[in-house]
Amino acid sequence: LTKILSEGNISIVAALDFQRMPKGNLVYTPLLYLRARNINRSEIDLLSFKTTCASLEANGCYYDLEHRPSGGASLIPMRNDKCYSNVDREEELKKWLPYQNILQRIVKRHTGMSVNSKLKEDAEELFYNILTKNFDGVSKLELMDVLNMMPMLTETYNEEYTKSKQRASNYPILIKTKK
Repeated sequence: LTKILSEGNISIVAALDFQRMPKGNLVYTPLLYLRARNINRSEIDLLSFKTTCASLEANGCYYDLEHRPSGGASLIPMRNDKCYSNVDREEELKKWLPYQNILQRIVKRHTGMSVNSKLKEDAEELFYNILTKNFDGVSKLELMDVLNMMPMLTETYNEEYTKSKQRASNYPILIKTKK
């Protein structure tokens, strides 16, 4: 897996399963899995806006269908560079359950952080990108998916949201103008 990650075509990412506990607090369980790396993303890309696949070339996917990662092989292309998947995402994610320990160890080896610490770092960066409207290479569908998760993300990562707001307050676009 380390060799595959070093080749630059694959990233470890996380799906977050949010659940409200009986006492009202919101918790999440990360499920790590491999997917094709996105443009300008690293091999450990747990929580971010997903951008265009780095393997997408002018004539289609770099990989032939036989060697294409399962997530890309299940995509059905549509007009305007939009795609939809023909598989059940939850069923696909369940296939990664037996590999959680090894993927967690690889995250630790590559980043020096636990999965939870890396998720916190990534959450702060994601919030910062939202607050500064840095949506370069992000599809409208991806933007809507992430924005729909914002209430859960800000509740779960409140400290990181506060830090990102402080960072964003120094960003020139957010300077308020007189009405």
